[in-house]
Amino acid sequence: MAELNVITSMLDDLSKEQPVHTAICIGQNLEQYNLNQSIQWSYFSVSDFLNLPFTQRYDLAFVLFNTDEASNLDVQQKSQLIVKLRDLMAKRLVVVSKLQDESLLRALGLTQLIDQNTHDQDFALWQFNILTYKHVPDWFNSKFWANPENWDKFRW
Repeated sequence: MAELNVITSMLDDLSKEQPVHTAICIGQNLEQYNLNQSIQWSYFSVSDFLNLPFTQRYDLAFVLFNTDEASNLDVQQKSQLIVKLRDLMAKRLVVVSKLQDESLLRALGLTQLIDQNTHDQDFALWQFNILTYKHVPDWFNSKFWANPENWDKFRW
């Protein structure tokens, strides 16, 4: 697996930002690589995961779309998988995909971590973190909501 070094360094970076105790992996079992001993990994195939009921929320989810199993998925199954992980099952989501999945992953709100022009291989690395998904604009605070200095001056 060519991306193993990238995944290992990403796990280290993510653990520094926020501790990762539980992780779920879809597409390939990463537990066999002994990436991080302190993480409790759960592995599911794509079909098993789509039928899995919500039982717990994981700290991190890894999806590998560039494996043999995931290459047979259509766009609808990929989007169902991502949306279920993003909205229900995981706090943070990391997706390793082929370059052809770029429009789907951008549409689902993921941000690209590795620029596709920096390497010659057909893979891209994407993430979704709800804490960094949307930056709060300046006008969205209590300073601009009610203007008590204008209450007696203007009639609304």
